[in-house]
Amino acid sequence: MKKQHIYLPLAVLALSLTACSTPKKDTSALKAEIDASYAGHYGQSIRHEEIAEDRQKVANRVLKHWEKDQYWNIDEQQKGLDAAKDAAHHRLESEKELCQWLTEVHGPNHHQQEAIHHVAAYFKTGKSTPFKTNDVGIAHIGNFLHTHPDSKADVIASADTVGSSASNQELSNRRAASVRDLLISHGANADQLSIQSIGEGPGPDKTPNQENRIVTISTTHPTYVDCANVK
Repeated sequence: MKKQHIYLPLAVLALSLTACSTPKKDTSALKAEIDASYAGHYGQSIRHEEIAEDRQKVANRVLKHWEKDQYWNIDEQQKGLDAAKDAAHHRLESEKELCQWLTEVHGPNHHQQEAIHHVAAYFKTGKSTPFKTNDVGIAHIGNFLHTHPDSKADVIASADTVGSSASNQELSNRRAASVRDLLISHGANADQLSIQSIGEGPGPDKTPNQENRIVTISTTHPTYVDCANVK
């Protein structure tokens, strides 16, 4: 019996081959997970470091070609220079991201348990030496600033409207200086004190007002920043 040969039409054959080919893969989930691994300041620090290392390898490879007198041209020279600059840029960006991550980690605990301290000193009309002070409170703030050198205090002095505006401004200055000296005597550093003399407080002219013959002291806590010198 004669064998019969069956020839598939080309269209059917093509369809058959297509059906057997590997289906297109959906890589979106994997890409999303990879992106997630670089999320946040820490992840971005790693990513920048990886790029810096890759670019550094390129720069080093060009340098070796140059030093060994291997194939060399102007384009390769520029390629090496660009790679070295890119490596330095991404390394700095890596440091910045890492510092921001450290700030996130350490910041919430910095001064978290410390209260803001408020104290006031009161003055008689025309006087720059306080007649009524919370000596314990002032001593406490002075000692607090001494033991917490990164903390500061606002010292705000004022006067009432008895006398001229110019004299009251000068009086306010002297009152602030008087309280500043008290704080320093208890351990504060002058650089920790932010002095503000506002002169006359609110109210009608030439009116005595004990609420304005005052110097207030309030501690302030710094905003915590890791690697403050990394710009």
